[in-house]
Amino acid sequence: MRKFLIVLSIIFSISFAEEILNLDDCIKIAIENNLKIKIAKNKIEQAFYQKEIAIKYLLPSLSLSFNYTHLGDNEGIIFGGFGPLKFTEDNLYTFTFTLKQPLFTGKKIERMYQIAEESYEKSEIDYEKQVSDLILDVKKNYFNILKAKRFVETSKKYKENLEKHLINAKKMFEQGIVTKVDILKTEVALKNVETKIIESENYLKLAKANLNFILNRNLDYQFEVEDILELKEEKKDYKWWIETGLKERKEIKSFEKIISIYQKNIDIEKSNLYPQIYFFFNYNIERGTQSSLEKWDTNWNTGILLSYDIWNWGQTKDKIKKAEREKEEVENQYKLLKNSIEIEIKNAYLNFIAGENKIEESKKQIEVAEENLRVAEILYKEGLATTTDVIDAITSLTEAKNNYYNALYEYKTAYSELEKVSGVLKLEAK
Repeated sequence: MRKFLIVLSIIFSISFAEEILNLDDCIKIAIENNLKIKIAKNKIEQAFYQKEIAIKYLLPSLSLSFNYTHLGDNEGIIFGGFGPLKFTEDNLYTFTFTLKQPLFTGKKIERMYQIAEESYEKSEIDYEKQVSDLILDVKKNYFNILKAKRFVETSKKYKENLEKHLINAKKMFEQGIVTKVDILKTEVALKNVETKIIESENYLKLAKANLNFILNRNLDYQFEVEDILELKEEKKDYKWWIETGLKERKEIKSFEKIISIYQKNIDIEKSNLYPQIYFFFNYNIERGTQSSLEKWDTNWNTGILLSYDIWNWGQTKDKIKKAEREKEEVENQYKLLKNSIEIEIKNAYLNFIAGENKIEESKKQIEVAEENLRVAEILYKEGLATTTDVIDAITSLTEAKNNYYNALYEYKTAYSELEKVSGVLKLEAK
């Protein structure tokens, strides 16, 4: 029985163990579950089928039509006392199979297919952009969780240091070295730090809920994340980031497709300046006509169909000019986009460099705060410092550590943002 209970206890603990995720796990789950990604995938499929539709316009088409006509006053004609003679029946039936093949359309159909093809490619680029945006969101929230965990740790360490100081204060009070005020001040500080622990734990819960939202999971789903120990990121100069961003940024590639599509829209409008030529072949099954009285008969015809707008009050030229103006508008938007991307890269690069400096600065602040606390505790035991001095030193050390962890994960976030605005943030990016 005892063995059974042990096994049951082990199974129970395993069943309710929290999932431990690393950064790549979170990114993969997000890509698999995130609704925005699913929408982007759906758009790719839509664009693919539109491309399949467009290419079929180049191929011959076969259609079937049926026509039924009832001649209400079909009384016939009298010739020289003979008649009345009917050349058709009262009811006419015609089944027509039509084969149609475009021969020349001023490249309208070819351009329509090319537009569909580039729209498909654009949808893939837009999907990659959605993935890149999602990866950045995951990383930001992942780093926020790590930062929140560190804040919980420093708050608990803060409490531990205050409890240690309270023990010293009580001993010195018993020896008559300090007054009870020292004890009361420390107890008040302990009450305050308990509030800080609750606040930091709530911050951690909220950070986890935010990541669960991005992963499309229940907001209260319990998990833990692995810390990222590496600090240094691969350094590249500003010129590399700019050149890479202007070449790899998904928005630029997407806009290039849009400009190309608008150019093809101009070509489509220009195709209306040319005649549209089609080959056709009709196979008819009829009854009730002159050639098929009182029986079913067949016949066929073939030929070339040519249509051309001789005069439409200049609509074609106006449409061409409109399409050209639309392309110019998009080209200007493209220039604005490139300028804004350069600004984004510059801002992200400067934030990254500044983040690295903040880490070094906060490390020194920790060293100073640790030394101040050490000195304050020695002086307090000698009666040369007040309990306020010690509490302030403990507080300063806690703030210095919080500043360090904040700088550390902001640095990681800044690098991810720099990768994002430069178009190189991908699943394998660390």
